[in-house]
Amino acid sequence: MQRTALSLQRDQRRVLGLLAVLCAASWGWSLRLAAHMPEGPHHHAESLWPLTLMWGAMMVAMMVPPEVPRLVWLVGEPRRAPLAKALAFLVGYLAPWMGASLGAALLQARLGAAGLLTAEMATASRTLGGALVLAAGAMELSPLKGACLERCRSRAQAAGVLGEGAAGPLLRGARQGLLSIGSCGVLMLVLFVTGVMSPLAMVLLTALLFLEAVAPGGWPVRWVAGLALLGWGAWLILV
Repeated sequence: MQRTALSLQRDQRRVLGLLAVLCAASWGWSLRLAAHMPEGPHHHAESLWPLTLMWGAMMVAMMVPPEVPRLVWLVGEPRRAPLAKALAFLVGYLAPWMGASLGAALLQARLGAAGLLTAEMATASRTLGGALVLAAGAMELSPLKGACLERCRSRAQAAGVLGEGAAGPLLRGARQGLLSIGSCGVLMLVLFVTGVMSPLAMVLLTALLFLEAVAPGGWPVRWVAGLALLGWGAWLILV
C-alpha cells in the first residue's frame, strides 16, 4: 500500500525527532560523565560494566549522526511499515557497536591497571599514543577503509530491509554496524590519545564520520584526515 506525501513527511519528522532525542540523551550523558570524571589514572580500572556503559553512550552519540541521512531516506521510501523497519535497522546497527564498547572498556581497564593512563584517561606514553594515531591515519588511507565506507554508504544495501520480514531489518542493520566498525573502529583509538571523555575530540570525530558518510566516496575528507593523523602520530613519536 502506497503512502501519501503527507504520510511520508510525517514519518520522516517522527524518525528525525526520535534520533534527535536519542543523540541529545547520549551526548548529554557523555558530557555529564566528562564533567564529573573523578581524578586519578585508574578511573573505573576494575569496574568493567560502568566503563562499558560509558563507551556505549559515547558510541551512540558519535555513530548515530552519520546514519541520519540513511534512516530518513529509508523512512521516505513508499513501502509498507518503513518507520518500524528503519528503527529495527537502527537497533541492529547499534548492536555491534555495543560489543565494540565492551572491547574498548576492556582495553581501557587494562591500560589503567598497567598505569598507562593519565587522570584525563589519555595514554601516558607518547610512543603508544603516536602508534595509535599512526594506525588510525593509515587506516583512513587504506583500500579497506575505502571499501568499507563505500558499502556503508550504499543505499541499495539498506533498501532491502523494506521488503523483508521482522528479522531482516535487524540483520541488515547489524551488517551495517559491522561494516561501520571496520571503517571507523580504528579511528576510535584516537580517544585514548586525546582523553577518552574529551568533548572536543568526540565532536571532531563525529563531524569527520558524518562528512565521510555524506561525501562521495569519502573523498577528499578521509584523505585529509588520514594525512593529518599520520603527521600528528609522527610528531608524538619523534618530537
